Amino acid sequence: MVLIVTDSTRRDFVSVYDDGDPLADTPNLEALASESLIFDHAVPETMPTGAARRSIITGMRGFPFRNWTVTPHLPAEPGWNDIYPYQPMLTEVLGEAGVETAYVTDNPFLIGPRFEQFRRTLDMARPDYSQASYRDFNRPFKRLAPRSAIERYLFPKLSDSVEVKRLREYVGWNNLYRRRESDYAAARVIRSGMDALDQLKDKRPFFLGVDAFDPHEAFDPPRVYMSKFDAVKGSEKEGLIPIQPFDTPYSRVHHLDIDKDTLERIRELYAAELTFVDRWIGRLLNKMDDLGMMENTAVIYLSDHGLNLGEYGILGKHAAYPNWPIYRVPYLVREPGGRKLAGEHTNYYASTHDVGATVLGFQGIRKPGLMDGEDLSRIFDGKQPFDDRPYFTACYARYLICGNDKWVLVTHSERARVRLFDREADPGEEVNLANQYPEVVDELWSVLEQEAGGTLPQLGDDHVMGG
Repeated sequence: MVLIVTDSTRRDFVSVYDDGDPLADTPNLEALASESLIFDHAVPETMPTGAARRSIITGMRGFPFRNWTVTPHLPAEPGWNDIYPYQPMLTEVLGEAGVETAYVTDNPFLIGPRFEQFRRTLDMARPDYSQASYRDFNRPFKRLAPRSAIERYLFPKLSDSVEVKRLREYVGWNNLYRRRESDYAAARVIRSGMDALDQLKDKRPFFLGVDAFDPHEAFDPPRVYMSKFDAVKGSEKEGLIPIQPFDTPYSRVHHLDIDKDTLERIRELYAAELTFVDRWIGRLLNKMDDLGMMENTAVIYLSDHGLNLGEYGILGKHAAYPNWPIYRVPYLVREPGGRKLAGEHTNYYASTHDVGATVLGFQGIRKPGLMDGEDLSRIFDGKQPFDDRPYFTACYARYLICGNDKWVLVTHSERARVRLFDREADPGEEVNLANQYPEVVDELWSVLEQEAGGTLPQLGDDHVMGG
């Protein structure tokens, strides 16, 4: 069993989907999709990075962050917790069943101290320190690039932001001496996964997670991937290459004083980064084929969330705007052999917490009772998921999302800033119809309450106050 996760990957930049953005080239994901069941409406049930990884690892819903409290060394935002002691971990269940487990990643949160208990469940843990420390909870970054080395990557408006330190870490620690494509972060992680396959090929059954932080910012692809974009545009005329174009988690476009050409350049950098990641995913899949694994190994590919690239006037992830660029993610499931349901599409609302049950299902292992995700492997045997999911529900910090084929509701957890969009007539989710259709708002709010167990929690500054 191989699980592939890429961070911050928008569904519309993956070419297998009908709304695929032509900026990115993802032929290897398209090839994987041709042998997979393609989930057209997958939605991470909790976001962003940390919350989604906990959902993937435990197979449990995190929505609606009822047990949240501020956790040291993690962002002080609802959803950012380590794994609770009572929660099962996919890799622990697999290990107890005799499955060899391995996980390779450069995700700075997974390799930090808050997920140490997860790494202890692995037979093979391979962290890669190619990303910035983000909030000083990785091992210390003692070698920083000089400020002069990173000024060409930042807009002047970000010159006094935390991104200065992050870029000095990113450039100075592990990316200073890059000479080849294989020296870049995503390539290093996926090469580590390929090396792990060599060690796992004689230890079946096995589980391998390959979790790349790219195409998360910084959007820093090898320059060859930018060659398809002909003219130098916007701020690059002034010597800027905006690989870190916002103050994580977001900046407003108008605050950065950038023009349309520069905004398009940012989208091109992101697309080139995803194209680079796709190429290395292809090498990983080729390695599996060379080792004779594709006939008896299932593959799952998904992302944890997307990001805004100018939509709603935002670059990055603003929790108050968890609209379609954020919640629509690619999600592919390939059964061993890649023949059943190959290339077929489904509207089922698959989610992050389904990964655990699905991995166990493909291995023939019964999931623990606390795992409430669906076993999507049932679909390949002609069975329907137990939960038919006429709606999807999700949360990002203090904001909730609920939708179906027709409508999507985005609202603060205290039922403030209520926005209702017609997904059919307004796929860009631009026109708020909450005042025109209060009955639809009530219906979707009721679904949110039901999915939350009857009530929604009241979120304080550093913990849940009630509800």
